[in-house]
Amino acid sequence: MPDRLPEPVYDEGEIVRKVSATKAYVSFKGRLWKVPKAFCGERLAIRPLDRDGHYGVFFAAHHIATINLTNKQSVSDVPEQVSVISPG
Repeated sequence: MPDRLPEPVYDEGEIVRKVSATKAYVSFKGRLWKVPKAFCGERLAIRPLDRDGHYGVFFAAHHIATINLTNKQSVSDVPEQVSVISPG
């Protein structure tokens, strides 16, 4: 197992955000959104989902979190989705 995974390559034109090395949040549409701590320091893609106002947060092809712009919820309430590369 490598010490660090290779950096994912995203398509040109995709919305890509880098997660802070110390805080597990990405900035999108003027708000901060929580992502799993395992992705601190990583680049993530934000892609629209099949419902208006819903976006998926992806590490390469893995859906790791969901952003719901239709709710006025605080950053701590953003649901996370467990994937094979997330702890827990």
